[in-house]
Amino acid sequence: MTTARAAALRILLDWQRSGQYPDQLLRGLMEQQPDMKASDRALLYQLVYGVLRWQGKLDWVLQQFSRRPLKKLSSKTLAILRLGAFQLLFLSRIPVSAAVNEAVKLAKSGRTPWAADFINAVLRTLDREKDKISFPSSDVPLDYLTIQTSHPSWLIKQWLTIWGFEKTEAFCQTNNRIPPQTLRVNTLKIDRQGLLERFAGKADQTRPTPFSPVGIWVEEPAQPPGQGELYGQGFYQIQDEASQLIAYLLDPKPGERVLDLCAGAGGKATHLGQLMDNQGTILAVDLHPKKIDELLENSRRLGISIIRGMAGDASKSSLFPSETEPFDRILIDAPCSGWGVIKRNPDLKWRLKSEDGPRLARMQNKFLQNAAGWLKSGGVLVYCTCTLNREENQDVIGSFLKAHSEFVLEKASDFLPEPARQLVDAEGFYQTWPPDHGMDGFFAARLRKVQG
Repeated sequence: MTTARAAALRILLDWQRSGQYPDQLLRGLMEQQPDMKASDRALLYQLVYGVLRWQGKLDWVLQQFSRRPLKKLSSKTLAILRLGAFQLLFLSRIPVSAAVNEAVKLAKSGRTPWAADFINAVLRTLDREKDKISFPSSDVPLDYLTIQTSHPSWLIKQWLTIWGFEKTEAFCQTNNRIPPQTLRVNTLKIDRQGLLERFAGKADQTRPTPFSPVGIWVEEPAQPPGQGELYGQGFYQIQDEASQLIAYLLDPKPGERVLDLCAGAGGKATHLGQLMDNQGTILAVDLHPKKIDELLENSRRLGISIIRGMAGDASKSSLFPSETEPFDRILIDAPCSGWGVIKRNPDLKWRLKSEDGPRLARMQNKFLQNAAGWLKSGGVLVYCTCTLNREENQDVIGSFLKAHSEFVLEKASDFLPEPARQLVDAEGFYQTWPPDHGMDGFFAARLRKVQG
């Protein structure tokens, strides 16, 4: 059986080499080792996401105790150092001896025998001289936030320009907090109070979400939310509260034909099925066939039979034949820079590039242009992202409306549950802010096609 630290090292190296998402790598490893103890599994997740979350700060600290430049170290040596440093700096319950000795063991398994002694020296010196670690002063906001909150400097620079110091600091600090486990009640099978009662004894605490009428927060569940009897019986879907509110904006009716573009694993599509009382048709489209398979499996688990899956590229106008019947409602869950979900996907901040915003905005525009032709007159289109980048949000919608006089913007607050109406800005857009609202950062616009 692979130890938690060895497994964490493997995941971090695979992430670096392949570009796969950590959650996918972790899921695959768990399938290979289903008998891993719960305590080891918890440590594994803590190590992987902790190192990814704090990578920038860890490197800053390590460089102060390493005689070799970090950029000249092998990927494995650097990953072991990061794992050791994370435990020394952030996990007070782990003895220093365990953190250092296990790091040395990992190093000895490689082809560079000198690395074990090097890692041992760096980590032991770090532990002895923690009080000598120096950090940039807040008088230099860019350097201070880059290192203290562990984000790329180009991204911090951009956020400081948009939001200023206080909002940027609050946002970065939120990104480094472990997000809550949020579930969406499957109202086709159970109501919220019923699910809260079912969770009694299965989690330290459960409580209703403040904005979504079908959400609950679960703290310290006895087993991962994606496992167990309640999940298997389809009583809930794992979905953040901000994401749950998107389906209300589309406001689908039983019997309608709905198109969900870029549907992913179907969090929003299955919620649409609930709101439609499992009557009508939902066509869920995603570029990746594996996502469609996962979506359809999710639908079966939840008892939703009206969803059909289709693998295809929604940026291509040829996705549907010209004779295809127009849809009553269309949801575009556009691929985006993901600023609003960095706390759930800390690897994202190291993947992002400065040119991503303009590139994604061009793609998002294509989705809107195509969807405009697939929507019937009088129909509703909702465009949403999980980013806070105006270039991919308000600017994309503004550009689209200038080119399409047949569409009008409708105020999002007219369609959201009452508690969530405060999440709509003066322009009529749905916009959540993680530091204030305790959920992911989302944007959405509701458009109506007033003439065909």
